Amino acid sequence: MGRFTVNDTPSGHRTLLYTGPPEIRIHSAYDPVREAERATAGFATGRATGILVCGLGLGYHVAALRHRYPDHALMVLEKDRDVVRLALESCPENLEGAHIIVSPDDIPPILENFEVDAFRGKAVYFHRPSYLLDREFYDSMVTDIGRYFSSKLSDLLTRFEFEERWMANIFANLPRAFDAGRVADLFGGFSGIPGVIVSAGPSLRRNAGLLGLMKGRALIVSVDTALKVLLRHGVEPHIVMTIDAQKHSLRHFLGERPGGTVLLADLVSYPRIADLYPGKTFFSTTAKYYSAPDGTLRREPTPAMDWVERFIDPPGDIQSGGSVATSAFDLMLNLGCSPIVLVGQDLAYTGREIHSTGTHHNGEWLAMTTRFLNLDSINQRVIRKRKIKYVEAYGGKGRVVSDYVFDLYRSWFEDSARKVPVPVINASGGGARIAWTEERSIESLIEEFPVRTPGPAEVLRRTLARGARGAGRLRGAVDHALDLTAPAAALASKSVESLSDEERKTLLDTALSDLPELFNPLLRRTNAYLARHGELPSGRSTAILLADIVSAANRLQRHLALCRARLDELP
Repeated sequence: MGRFTVNDTPSGHRTLLYTGPPEIRIHSAYDPVREAERATAGFATGRATGILVCGLGLGYHVAALRHRYPDHALMVLEKDRDVVRLALESCPENLEGAHIIVSPDDIPPILENFEVDAFRGKAVYFHRPSYLLDREFYDSMVTDIGRYFSSKLSDLLTRFEFEERWMANIFANLPRAFDAGRVADLFGGFSGIPGVIVSAGPSLRRNAGLLGLMKGRALIVSVDTALKVLLRHGVEPHIVMTIDAQKHSLRHFLGERPGGTVLLADLVSYPRIADLYPGKTFFSTTAKYYSAPDGTLRREPTPAMDWVERFIDPPGDIQSGGSVATSAFDLMLNLGCSPIVLVGQDLAYTGREIHSTGTHHNGEWLAMTTRFLNLDSINQRVIRKRKIKYVEAYGGKGRVVSDYVFDLYRSWFEDSARKVPVPVINASGGGARIAWTEERSIESLIEEFPVRTPGPAEVLRRTLARGARGAGRLRGAVDHALDLTAPAAALASKSVESLSDEERKTLLDTALSDLPELFNPLLRRTNAYLARHGELPSGRSTAILLADIVSAANRLQRHLALCRARLDELP
């Protein structure tokens, strides 16, 4: 393994040498500043607002790029920590304003704080001597960062589409939360008790009946899609979990009487689910936690929850990887369950099927079958529309058909299983192999796990017995918010051009100063548009913002008024 040495040059600047073998000059031995200026002169970023630099050296090219593109974000990849140390010791001024990334673990804390609203992509600059030392590392890191930004952009687009629906559902669900349980009250209450996450993969139909023998031995949490399957096999899970904000999620519950099963609903979930559910209910909220560049832990709550939680007892955070099953996994960690057992988590088209028989999806498809169109044909039509790939099968028995989305979730479970401090067992018996999990049969787990006293059902019952909470603080806050938004909503009949200076001030104060937590989600699309079009005249951008504030105030009034009316129905 070669090492790096710093030497002086005739120009008075320092240079870096890789001693090899073979020996490689990372910078000019005569004038590294001139060399960097010439090398970066032909580099263009196009529309990109970020520059990704492959290789640090002593940072002369980084300084040159910063001089040429002072408004661009600079991210520098460097595999060797010794190089970073030498650059900081020899030429710290070259690194000013640059984010240094030395491993995949550095990517989230650094890039999490980038404002994707104004981000227009990245241009990649290759510092050739550094890049050639380990092309595979730099190529892999560029790919990972590209995926991360794609994920951030996808998250932004999801917010554009669903954020207002999430807010509307939160305000509709909030009154129900006062006579329901908080998931936070359960945290730590199942320490050392096994937790079983039941998903609706095709393999579930082989195992569903056995789960009844696990009820006194482990906490059984079903995703909403799997509930009908379990109930048809005579198994009532302890908890059924739902997080989807859309109306179709209600179909997982229609026609069912789950008896002792407790509903755990995210506050953004479709409100009619909690309204109609015949059993006990807990509420939770989704929040994202990440490490900031300064090492502190940051929390990013669901839109509007930072305002709501000032007036209620916080229901408790659950992080999500994009599906109900990933949320259930984080729930298990918060509860203290160990080990965590996955059932029905196929993440593949086992037997070329999409879901286990018994889900509402299969029920609807059965109604579509004819002499010429059977259930298998319908499954194949759906699969052919997906981006198919083959992955290693459960048990290492050949390959199984999966797709791009399933593979993302498989990677999430593999990464989580590798990092968490508790064992993760895959007892699905089919589907895709999930690395870092132990593959076991449910029968062997039934033999191994003892019957618990008190059992999981009793722990849930004791928590739910704590009684309802008062809604007075929230009533007052909603009334105040209605009063604040009323003047802004009243301006809907006027054109932006006709607004007086005082009316413009009223709009801006209401949205930006009085209720920013409630207005920001409703203005996100407009703010993103304005951030990407900085060339707009200030008068035009202000007019766009003011018009959207009026529209947002009208919509917010409707959501708040519904919440207030439902609060009045409480005892």
